[in-house]
Amino acid sequence: MPDGATAALSDPDDRGLMNVGERDLVARRRAAILTELGLHGSVRVPEIAERFGVSLVTARRDVATLARQGKLQRVHGGGVLIPTDADDGHRLGVVGMVVPSGHGYFQEILAGARQGARESGVRLVLATSYYDESEESRIVERLRRARVDALLIATARPTDTRLPSWYDTMDKPVVLVERSCNTRSVDYVRSEHEAGVDVALDHLARTGHERVALAVRATTPTSTRLVDGFEKALDARGRLHAPFPPVRFVVEEQDLSQRNTALGSILDQCLATGTTAVIVHSDDDAVALLGLALERGTRVPEDLSIVAYDDVLASLGSVPLTAVAPPKHDVGRLAVSIAAHRMVAGSRPAIQRVRLVPRLVLRRSTAPPAR
Repeated sequence: MPDGATAALSDPDDRGLMNVGERDLVARRRAAILTELGLHGSVRVPEIAERFGVSLVTARRDVATLARQGKLQRVHGGGVLIPTDADDGHRLGVVGMVVPSGHGYFQEILAGARQGARESGVRLVLATSYYDESEESRIVERLRRARVDALLIATARPTDTRLPSWYDTMDKPVVLVERSCNTRSVDYVRSEHEAGVDVALDHLARTGHERVALAVRATTPTSTRLVDGFEKALDARGRLHAPFPPVRFVVEEQDLSQRNTALGSILDQCLATGTTAVIVHSDDDAVALLGLALERGTRVPEDLSIVAYDDVLASLGSVPLTAVAPPKHDVGRLAVSIAAHRMVAGSRPAIQRVRLVPRLVLRRSTAPPAR
């Protein structure tokens, strides 16, 4: 079915005649159109024009572009859903799903959610918040007005101690995805990243490493859990120790120079302290650290073992990276299952707080340390 998270611009005219802000506005409008399409099965050009304050010509152009992208089937006056094998005509309800991004880490979660929707007999409607809290609130309100039967959400700014202000206005089941909140009665499904870093440390200890490090991109919600898990796991393992505290580096988006400087400093610390293995979050940073190490003549894994965390890009390194793989597909699938069950059973079932343990994917970037 159409995916609001992937409503991209494809027309050459779109790319050539618009600035960045205008292109972003068009992409968001088309994502919203796909959300409406998923909810109601059809969209009409006059309604698009009125709702979004654009001309009929612009609304028709949106529909035409989405049709060319295979997101909808164009009909006279608007567009309709493209029938799929999964649309068996026996849907139990509509589940809205809001994620910060439709790519990278969340792509596999969305695949799992789609499978869960097929298995549970519900229609899944997707929307993207772009890590923007105000955009998230607008999407949630739109879904609430459209009377979805349940909401799955990976909140834009996650916290374990509070929920976004819109939460109290929702009168339908809400399931947090890769997020948790232990101060409110809310269902959630997330990867237990604290256990994921322990999985990596267990592998490194069994491989013979004693000096290990952790480097995380501090701006991700996963980083705090990894640091907590790393410190607790070291306390429980007498043989392993960290020659220096976990590194939380901050890098502006797309600032490659800043990133390389931060990763170069981490590499310097590893070499200066005799650290023989490092766990790096996220994948793209792990691949970049690998490149810097090889440029400097540091052999991987002979001189330094590297474990990536997320396993989105880890296999693409010049030395394929051993990685911790959160159970992303299972998170999405189980979240839909819980939402579908609560749609039918109402508020009676017990709150479910589900944490799934990541697994280790062995590749060529880890080996016993050189003696």
